[in-house]
Amino acid sequence: MEQRIRFCTGSGGKSIACGVAGKGPPLLCSAWWLSHLQHDWELPSFRGFFGALAEHYTLIRYDRPGVGLSDRSSADFTLQTEVANLGTVADFHRLDRFFLLGGSLGAPPAIAYAAAHPQRVSRLVLYGGFAAGHKLAKPEMQAALIALIRASWGVGSKALADIFLPGLSAELVNESAAAQRAAGGADTAARMIELMYRYDVEEEAKKVRAPTLILHRRKDRAVPFEMARQLAALIPGSELVTLEGKVHMPWYGDSRILVDAILRFLEGGSPAIAPPEAAKNRFLRAGEVWTLSFAGTTVHLKHSKGLADLAQLLARAGADLEAVSLAQGSAGGPAAAAQGDPVLDRRALASYRTRLRELEEGLDAAESRDDSSEHQRLESERQALIDELRKATGLGGRTRRMTDEAERARKAVSGRIRQAMAAIRASHPALADHLEQSITTGTFCSYSPEEETPWET
Repeated sequence: MEQRIRFCTGSGGKSIACGVAGKGPPLLCSAWWLSHLQHDWELPSFRGFFGALAEHYTLIRYDRPGVGLSDRSSADFTLQTEVANLGTVADFHRLDRFFLLGGSLGAPPAIAYAAAHPQRVSRLVLYGGFAAGHKLAKPEMQAALIALIRASWGVGSKALADIFLPGLSAELVNESAAAQRAAGGADTAARMIELMYRYDVEEEAKKVRAPTLILHRRKDRAVPFEMARQLAALIPGSELVTLEGKVHMPWYGDSRILVDAILRFLEGGSPAIAPPEAAKNRFLRAGEVWTLSFAGTTVHLKHSKGLADLAQLLARAGADLEAVSLAQGSAGGPAAAAQGDPVLDRRALASYRTRLRELEEGLDAAESRDDSSEHQRLESERQALIDELRKATGLGGRTRRMTDEAERARKAVSGRIRQAMAAIRASHPALADHLEQSITTGTFCSYSPEEETPWET
C-alpha cells in the first residue's frame, strides 16, 4: 500500500508533513512520539499495523513540527500548539467529521481536541494513553530521564527503546533507538519528554462526548496500566479493553488483536477481544521481522536463515527434512515412497535416525582430535546408513549421493539453527527450552515435540 505525503502550514508558520494511505472514511492519528512518516512506513511491523487500518479507512498521519519530515527548526511544544496542529491537519484535509486515534504522547491532544470539537470527532480511540503526565513517574525519575537524554542522545534513545520494547531482540531495540535519533535530536526529545510530564487533560477528558475506546496493555512499562483505568473513569461512557503484553508500541506484540478491536469499534460493534487468539503459537515472518508467540509471550526477532529453517521444521512437525534442502532454501523432505519400495516402520526409522546422530557426533569428536582412522571408520558406517535410509524413505532412485554436499549442508544448517536458538533464548527462554527439546539437526532435521504443539507459520 502506497503512502502519499503532502505539506501544510501549522502553528507559527511551520510546515507539517502529512501522510495519507488507503480509502474510506477518514481516520486521523494525532502525532506520536518521535515520528518520521517515511522511515516509519518502511518498517514491516509498523506498516503492517497501520496498513491494516488503511484497508478500511483513509488513514491520515503527520509529523509534528520539530520532528520527522516536518519543519525541523525549533518548535514550541505545548498542549495548545499540539491541539492547534491537529486541527490544522484536519482542516487541510477538509475533514468535517472523522474518527480520531490518539496513542501514547498523542492521547492528551486527541482528548483535548475531541472535548473542544464534539461536532467533528465521531469516535475516539486511545491506545497507551494518559490524562495527567505528572502521574507517570516520580519527579526524580522524570529529571533523571531528561538529563540522560540531554547528556547523551545515543544512550538516552537506547534507554527509551528498552522501556518501549521490553522483551524484543537487541536488533529491534537498536533499530528503534536509531529511528528515534533519525526523527529528532536530543534537545527535541528532551523537550517532548518535558511536555509529556506537563500534560494535564483531566478536566478536558470529563467533557468528551464522542464514543471512546481505551486500549492498554496490562504490563506496559512506558505508561502504567493504572493510567488507562483513571482515563476510563474520567471520560463519560468510555470502554476500557485490557490487552495482554508489555510492549508499548502497538505495532509489535499481538498487533492483529489490537487492529481487530479498533475496526470493530469504529464500525459500531463491540471491541471485545477473544482471549484464545492471544495464546496461539506463531512463528511468522513479515519482511525482515519474525513474530514468535509461545506460552502467552510474544517477541520479535530480526530475520535470519536459521529462523527460516526453524519455521520450515515447525510447519512439518514429525517429518524428516534434508539439511541439503533446507540449505538450498526449499522445504523438501524425504520423498514419498513409490509403490513397492521398502519402507521402515516408525520404530526402526527412529532407531536409524538416533544412530545417525550418534555417528555425526562421533565424527565431530574425531575431527577435533584429528583422529583420521576413527573418522574414516565412522564416515563409512554413516554413509552406509544414509544409503539405507534413502532407500527406505523412497529416495533410492536418485543418483546424487550424500557426500560432500550433504556434509556442508549439515554443518551450515546446524550452525545457523544454533545461532537462531541463541537469539531466541535471549528474548524468549521458554520457547528456546521447548525447541531445544524438540528439534534435532544433522543430515536430516526434524521437529518432534513430546506433545502435539500446533503452530501458525
